[in-house]
Amino acid sequence: MEKRIAVVGLGQMGGRIAERLLRQRHSIGVYDTDQARTRALASLGATPYDTLQRLGAEHDLVLTVLPNADIVRQAVLGPNGLAGGMRQGSILVDMTTSVPAVTKEIAAALSQRGTLMLDAPVSGGVRKAEQGALTIMVGGSAAVLESARPVLRDVGEQIIHVGGTGAGHTAKALNNLITATTLAITSEALALGVKMGVNAQTLLDVVNAGSGRSAASETKFPQQILSRKFVPGFSMALMCKDVGIALDMACSCEVPMGVAAAVHQLWKYGVDTGHGDMDHTAIALVVEELAGVQIRNAS
Repeated sequence: MEKRIAVVGLGQMGGRIAERLLRQRHSIGVYDTDQARTRALASLGATPYDTLQRLGAEHDLVLTVLPNADIVRQAVLGPNGLAGGMRQGSILVDMTTSVPAVTKEIAAALSQRGTLMLDAPVSGGVRKAEQGALTIMVGGSAAVLESARPVLRDVGEQIIHVGGTGAGHTAKALNNLITATTLAITSEALALGVKMGVNAQTLLDVVNAGSGRSAASETKFPQQILSRKFVPGFSMALMCKDVGIALDMACSCEVPMGVAAAVHQLWKYGVDTGHGDMDHTAIALVVEELAGVQIRNAS
């Protein structure tokens, strides 16, 4: 029998994941505190729910795609939360970029009810979510993953089992730390190059032909920064939050991460100076303001 699927959290990523599942001919339930988002998905054929507990009771597989760990904890374990409705054998798949310690806490509470959990954050952004081409890094039982895999396969091109509970969220935080670092340092390098009189596109061509290339230089700079588009997708505030998660993990494990600490300081400065709601590629704007130069081709 096909699993009954629900999506909780219909923001930039969750909404697109829900739409993708609908296009793959799944019948899904949806919930979001923003009723406009819920109505938009209902107009496409999803079934809206007004309480998490009822949604949890009526679905076998619930995907949560929420802003942070505290909101996930509240949605699952809070009053009238998912845990109050989910049954023995049903599966919670948390696709939030969350905190591994909180994930383990939630998984332990659910296990007392016989409810299963995977932490399965994603990478790839809104475009790949629309295409069903996300990378999904999964923590939890391999057997539970196999049960959920047919649904995850409809939204993810690569599904990587990282390890036990919390391993998926660990991998995602570290992936985003690397993303934040390469984007920041590429912005600083190009800002310096432009100030030294080098054409931005020419310098980017050099980087992409050499050892300095990255997803930031190959994709984000041409599509978002040199184009000056900064199309909203994954916000600066969320990236700053994720770098903070990685630093907290390092602190708990007593692993010194001086580079990561400096990167976090730059992202936090960007959020504190009013860029938090912008796409994360706007870190280049922060670097430009600090350097007193714009990363653009000479006229």
